[in-house]
Amino acid sequence: MLQNRTSKIYTPTKTIYRVENPVTEHGMWYDNKGIFEPIIHRLCPNGISKNLPMEFNPDHKRDGKDWFSAGKGIDNMQSWFSYEDIHLLLKNGFNLYEIKVSEWQEKDCEVLFTREGITEYKKIPISDIWK
Repeated sequence: MLQNRTSKIYTPTKTIYRVENPVTEHGMWYDNKGIFEPIIHRLCPNGISKNLPMEFNPDHKRDGKDWFSAGKGIDNMQSWFSYEDIHLLLKNGFNLYEIKVSEWQEKDCEVLFTREGITEYKKIPISDIWK
């Protein structure tokens, strides 16, 4: 994934979107501790984004914090997950969330955020995105 190496940490609130398991906070490629564990390969064998290069980036540990990946907008979630993908993920405890954050890094294709910077966390019905 392309990364802007000069990214700045922002503090105004930003709304981002993420598919994750709300119990484990596991995303598609990394667990809640920032350990590479690409669960998308097992849960979505035909996943449209499963082969994206999501290798470790030092910005994910910037300033000694754990930074997590999210989508920049609700409209691009269909680019990351097909209808089949999202239904397989739902069956495995994942959901789509709208998250407001006060601490984030803008990247070319994603936004990185810290859990400590979450100010709002709301489940979004998948029917709002995948018809």
